[in-house]
Amino acid sequence: MTIRTFWHLIIKTIGIWTVIHGIMSVPSLIISALVAYESPYADSAVFIGIEALYFIIPVLFYLLVLRFLVLKTQNIINLLKLEKGLEETRIDITLPYHKVLRIVIILIGGIVLVTAIPNLVENLYSFITEDRPFNSSPRATSLIIGVIQSIVGFLVMTNSDIVQRYINKKSGDAESKQLDKEEF
Repeated sequence: MTIRTFWHLIIKTIGIWTVIHGIMSVPSLIISALVAYESPYADSAVFIGIEALYFIIPVLFYLLVLRFLVLKTQNIINLLKLEKGLEETRIDITLPYHKVLRIVIILIGGIVLVTAIPNLVENLYSFITEDRPFNSSPRATSLIIGVIQSIVGFLVMTNSDIVQRYINKKSGDAESKQLDKEEF
């Protein structure tokens, strides 16, 4: 594996990790927006504008991360000159690039799932023991977010081939073909 391929793998891993956390934060952004619109200040145009920005800015950030760190890694490597001074260095591993990327996606999904399950169990236990209806429980939001995080982690882990094919397709044929030719 060349240094350029190594940087591709590292940057895509960071990007995938960030995007998955972005997907998991969308439910809390939606819930925050819904709670804000029930506020007594919801009639103010300034308040609505600020709340809209609190929702739009993180979503745009995660879309930019997806675009540049996951799909356009060539541009990041070129911009930051990450290969400079390391052109001759090779790292020998005998796996194709797409398999290594798939392993990384499975690991990220597994980590997300493993970190979400304890919070889900804790919130579920607290919800069951507090004897309140779901809509008036303070744990309802945390419970919904925990369920969504667990589902996202599970889906990323079990559908890693779909995620990997999507990344390769959107990254561009030239980049994907070049990286698939190399063996790690």
